Amino acid sequence: MLLEQSRETDRLREQLQQMKEQLESRQIMLNEAGSIAEASLQMNRVFEAAQQAADQYLENIRVLSGRQESVCAQMEEDSRRRADQLLAETQEKCRIMEAETQEKCSRMVREAEEASARVWEEMRGKLEQFVEQRAGLRELLEVVSREPKDP
Repeated sequence: MLLEQSRETDRLREQLQQMKEQLESRQIMLNEAGSIAEASLQMNRVFEAAQQAADQYLENIRVLSGRQESVCAQMEEDSRRRADQLLAETQEKCRIMEAETQEKCSRMVREAEEASARVWEEMRGKLEQFVEQRAGLRELLEVVSREPKDP
């Protein structure tokens, strides 16, 4: 009986040891679970901070994009205004150049007509002089042809 009690005691000790190990294991698991829960909470805080930073970054991008669009729109408006101004200036210069060219052409035509008229007057005078000179020759020939001829 003593032997049996000794065996029973050993078995119970062994069972107690196993139970202690299981209890210790559960305690470790509980400690680890607590640590995991704390780590999870800390990770949640990290993720929340990261989300806030990402949200803030996106908001900054939206604001900067809006500013950039505004700047681009202003630059486009300035460019269009300058292009319109340059076009108007160019059209005015062309109008002035066309008027000056028209005036110059008219003056050249007038001068050419005047020069042509002078040349025609000069030529008429020379032709009339030529005809008058030839008329004198004709008269002389007519007089000579009326005179009797000597054999």
